[in-house]
Amino acid sequence: MVNSANTRVVVPVALRALEAQRLVSLIAFKASPALAAGLIAYVHMREVGSALLVTAGMLAALQLIDRSTLPLGLMPAARVGLGLFAPVLGAGFAAALALAAGQHMVLGELKAPVAGAWLIMGLGAWVTSRFDDDRRARVAVVGSSGFATDLADELRAAGVRAYEVIGWFGRPAPGPHASGEPAAAGLEYLGGLNEVRSAVVGRQIELLVCGRAEHAQAGEVADQDPDPYALIADSCLDLPVRMIEANQLYEELLGHVPLGTTDSAWFRYIMHPRFRPTSPLWKRCFDLVNAAWMALVALPVVGVAAVATKLSDGGPVLYRQRRVGERGKEFEIIKLRTMVQGAEEVTGPQWSEAGDERVTRLGRFLRRTHIDELPQLWCVLRGDMTLVGPRPERPEICAELERRFPHYVRRHLVKPGITGWAQLRCGYAGSELGTAWKLCHDLFYIKRRSMLADWLIIVETAFQAGKDAHRALRAPRQRFIIGEARE
Repeated sequence: MVNSANTRVVVPVALRALEAQRLVSLIAFKASPALAAGLIAYVHMREVGSALLVTAGMLAALQLIDRSTLPLGLMPAARVGLGLFAPVLGAGFAAALALAAGQHMVLGELKAPVAGAWLIMGLGAWVTSRFDDDRRARVAVVGSSGFATDLADELRAAGVRAYEVIGWFGRPAPGPHASGEPAAAGLEYLGGLNEVRSAVVGRQIELLVCGRAEHAQAGEVADQDPDPYALIADSCLDLPVRMIEANQLYEELLGHVPLGTTDSAWFRYIMHPRFRPTSPLWKRCFDLVNAAWMALVALPVVGVAAVATKLSDGGPVLYRQRRVGERGKEFEIIKLRTMVQGAEEVTGPQWSEAGDERVTRLGRFLRRTHIDELPQLWCVLRGDMTLVGPRPERPEICAELERRFPHYVRRHLVKPGITGWAQLRCGYAGSELGTAWKLCHDLFYIKRRSMLADWLIIVETAFQAGKDAHRALRAPRQRFIIGEARE
């Protein structure tokens, strides 16, 4: 391949890890299940047309996996639920296609194709997991050593095994990194921006992650060109390497927005003409229908918990507190009381901490099992809250957080929820640092929210709540003395 500046010969390379991962995923989760379902349908029905309809229906339904705006790798229960639901929906699509073509397809005959698709998808999940371990994409960060280390640590903590951060380009860090020695975290200084091309070829780098621009402007090259990313693109366009902004990578793989690289320009996304959030009408219908049946199911549990709370110390059953809702409007949240009466008369408004002595013994159990949150379904039916959204905060604490974090007020663009993406990934905040971590996830949800995302969060929340309740019911009584920090 010839460049305007000089002649560059690029040797053809084998299938790269990123491309191989996409190909394996396509075969494992789409092509193979659909073809297996079609083959099984042909064996049962002995009709080529019916087999083709089943294959087409399965392919259409399996596209749902790619339609999710949330990183399914961080949601094991929701991913399994979506994988089980897609073939069933594909069978429905096939029956509808047959009806439109003037044919009659009995749904009972599609049980075997659905089961076959499930089996192949389960096998595909095992194959892709093993493949990701063996063929990891080599990643280099354009930025600072600290940013590269943070990214490597977050990928490792999130269990993302398809990517391997090997080092960074930019200004060398002080100490041993400046001489090219390996960093403490196993990462290496790969050189300045003028060395990106040679490192990409020599180290077989497949993905460049552009971190903070101020750390990426390194040395002499940065002084010559104010836009280092444009320089990298110009020098690597003919190479088999991809480049992505750090914000986008964090969103796609880790499900949050790093506050350190987020400025006001990020919010232009939700003002773009193509931004299509869930319709408020559809969101309200979603809340009313689901909150109604959830409230009916939860009513006996809440009743028993209410009686137990009353008998424990004779105090009030419900706890009411002012919270900040959509567009800053305050409302009254309702919970089952888990603290002693007058818990904040002396201390004033404050976060609950691990081992909080204000929490009663019964309250610790209610918090561990999340039963104390169930009365909030009434807030959803009333319209003050939604099932899925950022958790509401108290006005006194919210005012301080808005001064501490410039983007905190953006959480109020949507209604607060009983559960949410931040609640699922971060749990209870309990501090300013924890609140910043939750804010990263709340901003991600505001940008990526959809009806499908809400369903997946509800499924994952139910799975996590079930695990917590199972632990609480099986734990010895002395474990409840420690308690769990909650809002």
